[in-house]
Parts: sequence; C-alpha cells; structure tokens
Amino acid sequence: MLLKKIALALLGCTLSISVLADIQENAGPQLNSLLAGFESFKADFDQVSGSEGSRRMEESRGTLLLAKPNRFSWIALEPFPQTLISDGETLWIYDPDLEQATRRQVSENDAGVPALILNGQIDELEAQYKIRLIQEKGINQLFELLPFDETSVFTRIRLLFTDGLIKELQLEDSLGQRTSILFTNQELNPSYSDDDFRFNPPEGTDVIVENQAESAS
Repeated sequence: MLLKKIALALLGCTLSISVLADIQENAGPQLNSLLAGFESFKADFDQVSGSEGSRRMEESRGTLLLAKPNRFSWIALEPFPQTLISDGETLWIYDPDLEQATRRQVSENDAGVPALILNGQIDELEAQYKIRLIQEKGINQLFELLPFDETSVFTRIRLLFTDGLIKELQLEDSLGQRTSILFTNQELNPSYSDDDFRFNPPEGTDVIVENQAESAS
C-alpha cells in the first residue's frame, strides 16, 4: 500500500508542479552549484516505473551510496533483491534469487544520464541536454533537461531539489516509459570505505564474465 501511494505521488503529483512563467534558460551553473556541493551521497530510494495510461507499475526500494567519481552501490531490497556495485573500473550486477552475478569492465556506455547527474558531470550533461530551471519556490527547485538530439533515449528529465538536497529524479523515454526515483534520508558526504564499492560473490554463485560463466567457490 505504501509503495502504491508513493507511485501515485511520483507519477502524478510531485514533478507536475505548475511551471512558473519566467522559466530560467541555461540553468547549468545553478544545477552545477547544487551537484558540486558534495563528494559522496547516501540515501534510501523508492523507484516506480510505468508507461502513461498503464495500470501496471514496477516498484522497488533500497539504498544508494555514491562517491565521486563513478563509484556507487545501488542495492534494491524489495520486492526483487538486486545489487549493482562499481568501484569505477568494474561493475557487478548480482541477482541473489538467481544466484547469478555479472562482472564487466566499466565503459563509457555505462555512464548513463542518472550517473552523470549524481556525479555532477555538468559539462557532459550540457553537451547533451538543454538545462532549464522551471520552478523555484521556497526551498524547492525544479530543473528540466531536454535533449538536443531527437533520437535521445530520454525525451525529458526532471530533477527536484528540496533545501539543497536531491529529492526526486524523473526520466521519460522515447517509448513513453516513465521512471521516478524518490530519495529519502539523504546524507551529503557520509563516511565510507573502499570496501563499500567492492563485491565478493557468495559461494555457489554463477559468475558471468565477458559471456563466459564460472562458478564461485
């Protein structure tokens, strides 16, 4: 029930705030000042994905830990556990229900838009998207990113900050799929260790490396 309420809020309300008439174009510097204010970030997340008009939505919740540049631990706890961990060089994707883990070298193709945003890579974002500040009211700032390339995977991205903290990220793709991620219990510059971004597959896990499977012992 809680996740259904969150889904309604994410897909229907939060980022559908009425836009101010005086939209601020070229808001990259403002977004940069917010994203540059931390070197590491920790939060709980609730993610909801679904297409417009569809009653079926995929929901997940878990925790995120990120350290610039390019290190992260994304752990979905429910309803289907999954772990994504990267130390900046190697990316692990672990599905405990399948007892399977995939390991691959990090490439430029892995630097998706959410990673660029959370890592504060404004130069790369400005090269791909027009960044606008479409709402600023009280402690809330709502940014919108629109692609220059009409063939871009994402047709619109919105990023909501509340009191200087990332509150919500919404992505809409060319197929009409909408994904909203709500962050809670955010911490800027939390303590962490290198071990937080390392993954050791449990015994008995099938490890897939460059399309070759091996069994972890």
